[in-house]
Amino acid sequence: MKKIIFRNLLFLLLVSLVSCASPAKSGNYGKTKQNASNAFAELEGKESLSEQHEENEQNGGGKPAFDDLENEDFDLAEAVLKGSGIGEDEKTAKTDALAQLGSSIVANVSSKLFMSQEENNGKYSESFKNDVVIRSNVFLKGVKFTKPVRKDENVSVMAIMTRESIINTITYLLKTMPDDIDTLSPEKFDDVLTMIYLSYSLLYAVTDSQIPERGKYIEMLNSLKKEIETAATHGSVYFSAEYGAKGKVEIAGESFELNKKIFLKPGNYKFSVKLDGYKNLSGSLQLSKGDKKFVEIFLVPENPEKHEVFLKVENPLPIADDIEKALLDFGIVPTQKNELPHQIVVVVKTASVKVDNYERHTISVDISTFKNGEKFKITRYEHTPFFATAQNRDKKVEEESRKISSAVVKKFLSSVNLKEFFDDKN
Repeated sequence: MKKIIFRNLLFLLLVSLVSCASPAKSGNYGKTKQNASNAFAELEGKESLSEQHEENEQNGGGKPAFDDLENEDFDLAEAVLKGSGIGEDEKTAKTDALAQLGSSIVANVSSKLFMSQEENNGKYSESFKNDVVIRSNVFLKGVKFTKPVRKDENVSVMAIMTRESIINTITYLLKTMPDDIDTLSPEKFDDVLTMIYLSYSLLYAVTDSQIPERGKYIEMLNSLKKEIETAATHGSVYFSAEYGAKGKVEIAGESFELNKKIFLKPGNYKFSVKLDGYKNLSGSLQLSKGDKKFVEIFLVPENPEKHEVFLKVENPLPIADDIEKALLDFGIVPTQKNELPHQIVVVVKTASVKVDNYERHTISVDISTFKNGEKFKITRYEHTPFFATAQNRDKKVEEESRKISSAVVKKFLSSVNLKEFFDDKN
């Protein structure tokens, strides 16, 4: 009798564990999504999203914002976010403006979230920025454009988002998220991650005065974001090289093209990058569930032709050696002969601001190249801020300045047509 009772108890315990475990798979995603959807629909001035969603499906689904836009004049003071675009025609200028608007969204939220150490280690990354820029014409709704202006052979236009269009976009993203995320492929799930990160970021773009009780809506999206991240089974990594570069990435026993997103299960991976005419690169990375990682590839020529160049480095810290080593990788021999026709000037600056018990530092690098006394290419890089304390500030700033200036020089040289730079005929 005792054995029978024990077996029954064991059976009930197993049933209880299974029933408790089953809902955990989906968590509270459905309920959390619906609560957030209804809240933003109400904020947008609508009653409920359920009827809108049915109407949307009957009409064949929502169209991208890009197809719904019209040219119009408006007060730019209404703009919460802006993006300026240039192109050969109106369409390409608008596409560029949307991409720049996508970049400004991530830059805006990053500058605010870096105030928090927790979000500093969060999932806002270059990969997310890349996703938003690529798909900005799909995800962003209610964007307005200024009237296109033609100057010489190009057309310029500005895209803006107001408070209303930001709320419209968040509402649109929430209502188009699937009801069931457990059965999604890694590619589709990655889209959902991008949608919630974008919604979360957009809400940080507005102020408390523009949206009363903004903290309440942020918390709703934060809860939904956590539910989605918990359901992740894969992570993604994007290997980025200069546009047009043809090469292969070998990782997890497979070969992939550059500038493509790769979906992998959580784990530690070694990778190698191979391109004709360039040195092979290798490295390792750790991928967790829901990660969006971005690996920037600097193309270093395999057998570069040697050229002497006058180098000037403006920074009080001893970082010139690191910059010189980076130049040597590209066949550029730095000298102090200022009479040379090719010159490179690197200016490294550091700015800081007090945040609680920390100092947030931002390092900017300006690189100018000159050919026969004329400017060849000038660019500016502002690196992601880092935190330091009063105790480790000097050491940390020097370490980061060395690392960042070297990486930036390599990135810059990877984007420059060195043959054109050193061709005396041009």
